[in-house]
Amino acid sequence: MTGIGAINANPTGAFTGHLPTFLADLTLLAIALGAIAANVLNIYSGALSFTAMGIKLPLKLRRALVAGVFGVIGFIAALTGLHDAGTKYNNFLLVIAYWIAPWLAVVFCDQLLRRRQHPRELERLLFDTKYANWAGPVAMVVGVVVSIILFSNQTEYVGIVPKHVPQVGDLTFEAGFIITAVIYLGWHALTDRRSPAPASAT
Repeated sequence: MTGIGAINANPTGAFTGHLPTFLADLTLLAIALGAIAANVLNIYSGALSFTAMGIKLPLKLRRALVAGVFGVIGFIAALTGLHDAGTKYNNFLLVIAYWIAPWLAVVFCDQLLRRRQHPRELERLLFDTKYANWAGPVAMVVGVVVSIILFSNQTEYVGIVPKHVPQVGDLTFEAGFIITAVIYLGWHALTDRRSPAPASAT
C-alpha cells in the first residue's frame, strides 16, 4: 500500500489518515499491541540476564525491575531524541553497532577456542558461579573505547582517523571487532600456556 502525505507529517498519522476511522483506530491499536508484544521478549531476556549475574531476587521482581527501570530510561532517551529525530536515531544505531561488534568478537572467539571441549565441560562452566572469564569484558571494553576514539564518525563525536582522513568513513564496527578479537585471543594464548589444560569429561 502506498500513501501520500505531507513531507513533515507524522508517519503513523500520514498512514492512518487515509483509512476509515474504525480501521485507523484498529491500526493504531495493533501498532501499540505490537510494541508491547515485542518488549515482552526484552523483559524476559533481561530477567534471564539478572539470573545469570547471580542476583538473588524472585523472578517476578526481576521482571518488574527490568520493565520499570529500563522503561523509564527508554522514555527519557526518547524524549531527548524528539528534536532532530532522524539524526539522533542514526547516531543511536551507530552506538549499538559500536558495542555489538566487540561483543560478537568475544562470542565468536570463545566458540573458536572451545570448539574441541566436551559438551559436559561447557555445561559445567555455564552453571559454575565461581568461574570468571575476565578476558571477555576487558577485551570488549578496550575494543569499544579504542575503536570509538579512533574511528567514530557521527554528529556527536568524530574520531581521530575520520577527522584527519574523512574519506575513510566510520570504521568503528570493523575496528572494534578486530581489536577485541586480538585482545581476547592473545589473552587466552598467554594464560593457557601458563596453566595446565583441564581434563576433559567422559
